[in-house]
Amino acid sequence: MNAEDAKHRENFSYQYPQQIDRGQERVDFSQGRRDFQTEKFNSKQRRRNILVIAHGRSGSTITGDIFNHHPSVFYLHEPLQTVERIFKKLGTSNAHYGSLMADILLNVLRCKFSKPVLEDFDQFYRDPSHPRASHAIGSPPLCPYEMNDPKWDPKLCPPMTSESLESTCRDKYPVTVAKILMSRIAGNNIKNILEACKSSDVDCQIIFLVRDPRAVIPSSQSVGFFSNRGSQLSKNGLRLYSYQKCKQTEENLVFLKNLPISRRRRIMIQRYEDFAMNPLKVLSRLYNFAGLPVLDSVKTWLNKSTHPEQPREKMKIEGHAAFFTVDDASVAVNRWRWKVDPCVIDIIEHYCEQVMQMMGYTLVDRSYDLMANISIPLFSEEYEAKKWFIN
Repeated sequence: MNAEDAKHRENFSYQYPQQIDRGQERVDFSQGRRDFQTEKFNSKQRRRNILVIAHGRSGSTITGDIFNHHPSVFYLHEPLQTVERIFKKLGTSNAHYGSLMADILLNVLRCKFSKPVLEDFDQFYRDPSHPRASHAIGSPPLCPYEMNDPKWDPKLCPPMTSESLESTCRDKYPVTVAKILMSRIAGNNIKNILEACKSSDVDCQIIFLVRDPRAVIPSSQSVGFFSNRGSQLSKNGLRLYSYQKCKQTEENLVFLKNLPISRRRRIMIQRYEDFAMNPLKVLSRLYNFAGLPVLDSVKTWLNKSTHPEQPREKMKIEGHAAFFTVDDASVAVNRWRWKVDPCVIDIIEHYCEQVMQMMGYTLVDRSYDLMANISIPLFSEEYEAKKWFIN
């Protein structure tokens, strides 16, 4: 650990409730909004938590990695994957998933890790294919060496205990950041995540990442998130996926817009395109929102990751591809414009027009000359949803 980083890093038995059919109840979120409106944040009493929420293929991994590289952050890569695996083992009905999700996430945000969660974390974060998924879990005291030490090897990291993980989370890291994909949230709705944030001892801030659906949806298909149904001509799978994802984004934006202003101060909307055009500016914005100092070491890492010396196609991907975030950001922002079939773009714009207008994305409306002319950006600096939030 360098001097700058060092300067800034200064058996819990959780019982699952006897009945977890709270997932079938209608939660009174108006009460939650009143709670958020009246709460006073005291940094000495409440742990700060940042939830990075996005659809897959929206830039959530690189955004999470920005926090992962900060020595004051206890970073967790998709803890709702853990919830899904535990839920599958329990074998309960789908109606119970929401309450289990909120219960586990609430305790994780408190730096409390039940035995099932600990066992899953130990398998996931010690997996050789993604050993750097959490720098905090791969560093002392949970591992013998810092990750930048040549002697560092995930095989040398001993199994975690509840005591070691909880004390490390609580005592070494003042901020927890968790990346959460929309598809893993109960009901695909951010309001259900807020259930884990209603407790008086938990402070939550939300970063909602949004990316042009014309980039997100074809990329999602390329990694198998959905496939076309029926004939290739009808593209029913594409139509359904486009409708569902854009409807979810729109509904979540409207939900966040309608929160009291006191709560909206704790929410940030971040477009991938703004990050791609100026990564270091967005780095500063994200850290400022989280109350973290901007470190030169992180700026150097991010600059190298977003301005590599060779194109991504020629790079050797280390570890699991899902964790490989090195890419030329200025190229990535426009890649869909020359890779995606214009017919596909037309379908996406048909189902996503309203949310695209909210987020400032310009429709090509079958103008293939416009789509091909990358000197003209297809997103505007000012947009409707930007006005709803202070950050």
